[in-house]
Amino acid sequence: MPTTRGRIVVGVDGTEASAAAVRWAAREGRLRRADVHLLFVHDSARSERAPYSGFSGTPRPDEDHAARRAWLAVVEEEASRALPPGCLSSELVDGSPARALIDQSAGAELLVLGIAKHADLSVSEGPPAVGPVARACLQAAACPVVIVTHARRRNLNTDPGFSPSGLGIRCR
Repeated sequence: MPTTRGRIVVGVDGTEASAAAVRWAAREGRLRRADVHLLFVHDSARSERAPYSGFSGTPRPDEDHAARRAWLAVVEEEASRALPPGCLSSELVDGSPARALIDQSAGAELLVLGIAKHADLSVSEGPPAVGPVARACLQAAACPVVIVTHARRRNLNTDPGFSPSGLGIRCR
């Protein structure tokens, strides 16, 4: 009787926190013998600037798409080193990140998201706050959600590194 491989979905958004989530998911995918699907969702409706903002540095849509595709290629390369051939897929879509991730969670073993936390927060201050996308996924995903935290320093002149500093898992 043939067995089907499980699937791990990873939310990717171009941040170091999502890169940490990709690395964690690739290692977990190898352990579970599961496919890993990277999903980069861009909400163009939310990224448009108000016409009165006066900011002229906004990239053209084609430049912005190329930058997202290039960043996705970087994390694909890193994840592919940890997974057997044929076990990694990726997708770049436009729409609501929360809705797309929740939709992709149907039939998945895990949904993996990365969030940043300040490295100088003490343990007594509790877990890092999650944003609206992670909160929506924690509430509505059809599979367990893994939150990988990435330590980031408040000093932007230092290298934040790539070290997931914690892990939170919500199961239904």
